[in-house]
Amino acid sequence: MRLRAYIRPIARLTMFFVVCAALLGYIDYRVARAAVFDRLLTLGQKMAPYLDDGRNSEKPRRLDLNGVHFWISVGKTAHQPRQVRDFYLQRYAESGELKRVGDDLRRRNLWPASAPALNQFSFGDDKQGGVAAIDYGAPLTLKGLKERAQRFSKSGDLSDIGQLRYAYFEKTDSGTRVITMWTDDHFRLADLLPAQKQDAPGSDLDGVPRPPGSIRILSAMEEGMPARAVVYEGSGSPTAVEAFYRVRMNSVGWREDETFSALSRRNRRHALHLQNEVGHEVVITLSSDRPGQVMATAIQIH
Repeated sequence: MRLRAYIRPIARLTMFFVVCAALLGYIDYRVARAAVFDRLLTLGQKMAPYLDDGRNSEKPRRLDLNGVHFWISVGKTAHQPRQVRDFYLQRYAESGELKRVGDDLRRRNLWPASAPALNQFSFGDDKQGGVAAIDYGAPLTLKGLKERAQRFSKSGDLSDIGQLRYAYFEKTDSGTRVITMWTDDHFRLADLLPAQKQDAPGSDLDGVPRPPGSIRILSAMEEGMPARAVVYEGSGSPTAVEAFYRVRMNSVGWREDETFSALSRRNRRHALHLQNEVGHEVVITLSSDRPGQVMATAIQIH
């Protein structure tokens, strides 16, 4: 059984794109023998599928990240990643007076001619990448955009400006895999990116302790699926936190999968797979991107 989840860092341009990076960070990662979100990603009705053709995409499902609701989808096409990127850049390009401002900036060499529209961000290459954009819903005047920005400055709710539209694509043997994520509801940035040293909205997993002194930075679940994920960040090392979980989980009735642990050690990874007497499973992976800090990802399957 497999659990998919890839953590991919994305370049940051504005706070909005930091949010996009945080979201994508959750979507796609891989842990041996854990199987939860094989069909995590799906398609809904508020974001355009590639070429406006939904026949190669799954039905919509809702994903909750730190209490913020997103729709998410996976699809495929025989076309190349560059074609997918170009489609979404054109589909969610600037319009109305905003387009005229962008065109003027390009004519005056104040905005790169090759750069995306003013409401977009693009990253990656011809093998994998993504496009993020704000969809205003209709062409805006500059006055209308200013009014929306003023509402956003008071509320912190991105929906006061527009809705998030995000597409990620990667080359496969048969073409391109396309993941889309979007909002059609309230989207408070402060909920998704809580202040330092504060827990993100959500809750911990049943019967699964957090590392001592850590804070919760992500709480995620897919509606209708028997799994939840939580990510913690704190001081320490992957080795020390792995030892903590091995002892603590055993003391509260969880039993370690020794085969999984041996495989993790051979691959020089810090990961545990545990089960309890009622058949619940949890996979815990530990990593560090800087000395003295550790990140723990726990995924529970009921």
